[in-house]
Amino acid sequence: MTPQLRELAIAYGLTAIAMLIGLLIMRADRRAYFRWPVYSVMVMALSVILWNVVRSRWLPAPWSATHSNTMYYAVLTLYFVMGLGCGVLLGRLTRRKTPVESPRE
Repeated sequence: MTPQLRELAIAYGLTAIAMLIGLLIMRADRRAYFRWPVYSVMVMALSVILWNVVRSRWLPAPWSATHSNTMYYAVLTLYFVMGLGCGVLLGRLTRRKTPVESPRE
């Protein structure tokens, strides 16, 4: 496996696991789990674009060489946070309805 494919697999795995955690936290309905693989790929793509924008606009150029480990863990954190956030949003949109309790008197 080439290094690029390995990093792509790590990025997808991280966003997919984070999105699954978000779906489970929100107790999403069954239909959300069918969308989960496709949405996690879209979240990964958005995270890559966002990281490239952040890196090119707000981080100094020498950081790529001097702080490479910090930048690597920062992008992994970004993948996880974006996946978790989108998983929570998707879970909220497709949440199972609970029976309404009887009104209290």
